[in-house]
Amino acid sequence: VAVETRALVSWMEKIPFALGGNLQGGELVVTFPFDRTRSVTALREATPTADDHVFRWLAFSYASTHRLMTDASRRVCHTDDFAKEDGTINGASWHTAAGSMNDFSYLHTNCFELSMYVGCDKFPHETELPEEWENNRESLLVFMEQ
Repeated sequence: VAVETRALVSWMEKIPFALGGNLQGGELVVTFPFDRTRSVTALREATPTADDHVFRWLAFSYASTHRLMTDASRRVCHTDDFAKEDGTINGASWHTAAGSMNDFSYLHTNCFELSMYVGCDKFPHETELPEEWENNRESLLVFMEQ
């Protein structure tokens, strides 16, 4: 396990977070647990938690207030059009990921963590950052209010 991962796990075990989000780029969607399929042969399958309705609400609260995520007229980042799914998806329904922070947080610390993919460009140019901030500012505030 990487040093920074071990440090994050230790921090989460000491402080009882209730809500968490990790920001990523390269897509416009909010994913929620579980991120790993139950079947080892399945590449994509819905794997809801017992708290699926809460995760869906949290994901929707972010995506619906983002300036682009649920806009049906926006361009699709790559091949998946998540606007049709209200800008949210169960992680394993999109792509399976073993050992994700979302799954760890839920299973081992009782923290409801989501992954927010906040823009199509994984590495936006510095001149684009003010607009990216405006696209996500209200969503971040609404998410924290939850």
